[in-house]
Parts: sequence; structure tokens; C-alpha cells
Amino acid sequence: MPQETTAVAENQDEDPLEDPNLHLNIEELNKQYMAKSEELYDSLMNCHWQPLDKVDSSIPK
Repeated sequence: MPQETTAVAENQDEDPLEDPNLHLNIEELNKQYMAKSEELYDSLMNCHWQPLDKVDSSIPK
């Protein structure tokens, strides 16, 4: 039985769907991700409610 367990463990380490020849440009992918993240953050910050100093303050437009 220990041999079967070892064989199963070895097969779990290898992913049959993983492409061993796949080359990714990690730096470019990170730049694209950060640009999208910053765009989303900027959009969220531009649409949030502005705090008012007091109850009867005029609402900024």
C-alpha cells in the first residue's frame, strides 16, 4: 500500500492541463492589472459622496 500512496502523491504534483512551454511576460501582465485596478479605484473615488462640514452646507456639484 505505501507504494500506491507514493504514486498517487507524485501524480498530484503534475498538472496535466499545465502547459510547460508557456512563456508569460509577467511584468507586462502586472502593468495591465495595475492599470485596470487604478482605473477602477479612481472611478470609485470620483463617485463617492462628498462629506459636508455641517448639516446646512451647500452640496458640491
